[in-house]
This record gives sequence, C-alpha cells and structure tokens, in this order.
Amino acid sequence: MREEIVTILIIIILIFLLYFIFNFSILNSIVTGIVVGIFPYLIYQTIVNNIEKEKEEQFIRFSVDLIELLKSGLSLPIALKQLEKNDYGRINELVKNLSSRIDWGISIEDSFNQFAEESNNRMIKRTIQSLIDIYKEGGNLEQGLEAIINSIMEIRKIKEDKKVAMHENVIHSYIVFVFFLGIVFTFQIFLLPFLQISLPGQSSKIDFNFINDLMYYMSIIQAVFAGLSMGKMYDGSYKAGAKYITIFLFMVIILFNIIIPIVPKGMFLININM
Repeated sequence: MREEIVTILIIIILIFLLYFIFNFSILNSIVTGIVVGIFPYLIYQTIVNNIEKEKEEQFIRFSVDLIELLKSGLSLPIALKQLEKNDYGRINELVKNLSSRIDWGISIEDSFNQFAEESNNRMIKRTIQSLIDIYKEGGNLEQGLEAIINSIMEIRKIKEDKKVAMHENVIHSYIVFVFFLGIVFTFQIFLLPFLQISLPGQSSKIDFNFINDLMYYMSIIQAVFAGLSMGKMYDGSYKAGAKYITIFLFMVIILFNIIIPIVPKGMFLININM
C-alpha cells in the first residue's frame, strides 16, 4: 500500500511540473506523468513477482522432496531434518523454522500455519490451508500433499502451454501497434506538409494543431485498448493489461514528444524542389 501511495504522489508532482513548468498541454501532462511515474512501480512489481515466483518454485521442490522422504518411511521430524541440509533459496529459513517447531513438539497444524504466514505468499498459503484441511479430516499428510502439488504442477503446465501458444499473437500485437505509430509518423512528417502547400496562393484552412492533437488522442485510445486486450488474451486479466498499456503509452510519448518534433517536416518536398 505504501508503494501505491508513493507512486500516486510522484505522478501528481510530475503532472504539476509538466503542466506549469514545461508548458505541456493538460492531456499530455497527465499521460506523460502517469506513464513516467508508474514505470518505477512496474519495475518494482516485476522484481517482487520474480521473488514470489522463486518462493513458489522452491516450495514445490521442497514439497516433492518431503513427499519422497515420507514415502520411504521416515517420520516427519526426521524428514524435515534431512531437508534442512538442502538449498531451497528464499525459503531456507522457513524450512529450518518448520523443522524446529516440529522438534519442539508444536502441532503439525500450527507449525505449517506458521510456515505459511512466514512465507507471505498466496500460493503457499492456499496449499498449506488445503493440506491442513485434509489432515484435519483424517487424511494422510503425504498423500494429501502429493495430490495438491500434482494439481499445482498440472495447472502451471496448462498455463505455460497457453502462454507459449499465445506468444506469437502477442508479438503480432506489438508489430501492429508499431505499424500504427509508423502510419501516424508518416502522416505527421510527410502528408501534413504536403497539404499545407497544395493550395498555392491561398491561405490553408487546415488546423494542423487540431490534427496533431487528434492523432495524439487516437494513439492514446489505441494504446489503452490494445493493452487491455493483450492483458486479457495473454494473462487472462484486464488488470494485467496495465503493463502493456504503459509500454504502448511510453512509445506514444516518445513518438509525439521526441521523434516528431526533431524530424524535419516535409523532407520529401525539399528533395522535390531541389
């Protein structure tokens, strides 16, 4: 929650600076402020997600090893003592704490509950809760854990297969958006200057600022809806589209605020006149 508040404050400050100090238009200030302000937050979330994913992978490894030792006839305390020697990365301390609690005579239910709380990971908490529910109903700890882990691995395999299948479509979506921005660039750099000189001896009635703003608004709308569709298609959630929207909006900002202003307008007209 603290990170979200800091991000919102950064965005507000950036919008204020862009509008009042750098004289950006209000829409440009809002879009640029949101994209630039949210970018560090997305990087932070990516790092956090990678850490959580590593915890989950190591937990699955730990669970598979625990199942094998329990199947071999070892008791839970002895099996955990054996697993303490293995390297499970970010959950090493959790495994050692779990083993110590079991050694001290704390109940299996309380020990695993504490393990889940210390992990601070949603998947691990759900798995432990399911395991405890099975154990309370008189089920076998080893068989219950094996069934849960097999289910998790099967679901993960299905999701990975889906991502692989959709990867080509995601690449196509990026290409389509870049192609759209290419059309906008061509229109701004080549076609607008041509319209301006196509009426010799007459003052042009074309409002170029209006057209430029219109193209900017169209690009923003395209970025938002393309990002939402990619989030739903690739990650199964419109919320996941936020990162794609940010990437697309970043591309729009680069095009309209950096590339288009520095590229000479009507370059092909200069060549024709020469």
